[in-house]
Amino acid sequence: MAFGDVGGAVTELTVTCMTAASGTVAIVKGDAVKLSGNYTVSNATDAEDVIFGQALADASLNGVAIPVKVRGIAIFGYTGTAPTVDGVKGVLASATDGKVKTPASGNGKGVNVKVDTALTTVHVLL
Repeated sequence: MAFGDVGGAVTELTVTCMTAASGTVAIVKGDAVKLSGNYTVSNATDAEDVIFGQALADASLNGVAIPVKVRGIAIFGYTGTAPTVDGVKGVLASATDGKVKTPASGNGKGVNVKVDTALTTVHVLL
């Protein structure tokens, strides 16, 4: 699959996870998700939570299967200061559900390979 501004092969790994057994579920395709239990994911994040991957489908019901990209290029919406493309920084979850942010200190998950400030998106190699 060609990808990005340059193109090239991208290998991806998708894991089937579950939504929470109870509570509110409002996952939107493309959201950053965190692990909240055994193979259980949620997009309800606090700032600085470690992201697990990217939701590849919408989910609004409890206890249903959802595909999650855990390796490959994920395009996330970000909040706050634009992430940097420096080969090490990565991203962490923001306080806005499903979005990511630049880590307050240290490095986050993945490698940022492109930032689009006009669209407030960051391409992350997970």
